[in-house]
Amino acid sequence: MPEANQVAQNPAWVAQAPAKKGTTLVSRAQTLLNRLGYDVGAPDGMVGPRTRTAIKTFLERNGLDQTGDVSLPLVDQLERLSS
Repeated sequence: MPEANQVAQNPAWVAQAPAKKGTTLVSRAQTLLNRLGYDVGAPDGMVGPRTRTAIKTFLERNGLDQTGDVSLPLVDQLERLSS
C-alpha cells in the first residue's frame, strides 16, 4: 500500500482542530469574519462557498496570499483585527 507512506498536504482534520472554548478553527474564523463585516452566515464549522469567498476577500484586502483556506495564521490575523 504505497498510499500508506504518504502524508496528505492538507488533511481535513487540520481545519477541524480545536480553537477556543471547544469551537473548531473554521467556526472561529466564520465568527470573526462575520464580526468584521464579511457575511458568511451562521458559523457551522464547514467551509462552504460563502466562507471561502469571505476568506479570499479578506486576504485580498489585507495584501495576503488568497488561498481561501482556514489556517491558524488566518485566525490569528482575524483575532487581532476584531479585538
